[in-house]
Amino acid sequence: MRVLTLGLGGNHGTGSGGYRTPVSLNAWLMAISREEVRHIAKLARLEFTEAEEETLAEDMSRILDYMDMLNELDTSEVEPMTHVLDLAHVVRTDSVEKRISQEDALKNAPDTDGEYFRVPKVIG
Repeated sequence: MRVLTLGLGGNHGTGSGGYRTPVSLNAWLMAISREEVRHIAKLARLEFTEAEEETLAEDMSRILDYMDMLNELDTSEVEPMTHVLDLAHVVRTDSVEKRISQEDALKNAPDTDGEYFRVPKVIG
C-alpha cells in the first residue's frame, strides 16, 4: 500500500521554523489543528477568523480521512495517466498552400488605397 505524505509542519515537523519533514497519513490521527491551519494560511498569505480556522481544520481533516480511504484501494494494475480522458494530441501538419492574391484580399475591403487596407487612425 502506498502512503501519501504531506509537509504540513505544525507539531509533526522537525522543530520551530525551517523545513519540516513530510508526515505519513497512516501515522496521523487525521486531525488538523487550528495551529496547522494558521501555518498553512500564513504560507498562503490568507487570514481567517477563529470560526473559519475551526471549520477549515474540520474540513481538511475530513479530506485527509477520505484520502486515507483512497490509499486502501489496490491500484497496482492501474496504468499511470496524465489525464482522466484518453486524448490524443492532434496537430495539423504545416504545409504551404496557394496564397490569396492581393486583388482578391482587397476586393471586399471597405476602404483601400489600391495596394493596402485603409483603416481609421487610432493613435493620436
